[in-house]
Amino acid sequence: MSAVNTDITAGVRQGFIAIDWGTSSFRLRALDERGTLVAQSDSANGVSRLGRDGLLPFLQAEIARLPDAARAYPVILCGMIGSNIGLRAVPYAQCPLDPATLADQMASISATQDESPRMHIVPGVCARGATGELEVMRGEETQIIGWLQQADAAQKQRSLLCLPGTHAKWVQIRDGQIHAFTTAMTGELYALLSEHSVLVQGEQQFDDTAFLAGVEASRSDSTSSGALLQQLFSARTRVLDNKLHPQHSAAYLSGLLIGSEIRHAVAGENHPPAVQLIGSERITRLYRQALQSMEIECHCHDGESLALAGLAFFARQLAPRQTAPA
Repeated sequence: MSAVNTDITAGVRQGFIAIDWGTSSFRLRALDERGTLVAQSDSANGVSRLGRDGLLPFLQAEIARLPDAARAYPVILCGMIGSNIGLRAVPYAQCPLDPATLADQMASISATQDESPRMHIVPGVCARGATGELEVMRGEETQIIGWLQQADAAQKQRSLLCLPGTHAKWVQIRDGQIHAFTTAMTGELYALLSEHSVLVQGEQQFDDTAFLAGVEASRSDSTSSGALLQQLFSARTRVLDNKLHPQHSAAYLSGLLIGSEIRHAVAGENHPPAVQLIGSERITRLYRQALQSMEIECHCHDGESLALAGLAFFARQLAPRQTAPA
């Protein structure tokens, strides 16, 4: 196994097992006290697939496969494993929120009644939007904490983060805290419309020009909350009008949705701060293209690396508790 960035494990007094366990995926990384990756496991055994009764047996089986020394490491978990379909429903932590406060609200659990707590679940985060509606996240908060570990003083003072995905998060960082955030169901809406509507028909091929045409078309959505509903149908009518190749409808639709999301997220900002994009290269590439077409500065960060950095931060917070005298 190769060594990972030791900066993320600096200050950890022992090895730890980092687990990002979402609805549809499971990722385990075991690192020793030097930051060396000693074992890893990736699978599609997400929380929803296993069912609540199958979660602990699966986790125990995964830990049993680790090298002997790693089996005793503390386990830090994040994601939907802390939801009401996970191992334990861990209450959301309320924004504004700094990393240390979030760490203090981790839930510690044991596999058996006779075992000392060695599994620790990172809570999700909640906030109230401008309209008073509840906003929630589980899993993304760990990536945000990971980003904060490598941010400079100016970035911690004020930044705008975007975590694209099925339910994209736009996060305001103020004074080193997760100040507020909003959710855009862009990914889920795209999946529904591209698979179950008249807007996308037949075999598709992604086209950057069509995508950017969709981003440009979203401009008319920036002044009206209902304009997107009218703009969506252009994915169909542009084909009929010979302005869009039928195989590029999905790319155009993607640009229209992502463009609308971005314009709403930065609305009211005369000079939006540079957007920090956190996620996989596949999805952040599209957001980067859209932002650059709007002349908005952006920087991309690997979501998996930041999740590991965030889980390492939580492992550092555990060290004093586990080494303090009884």
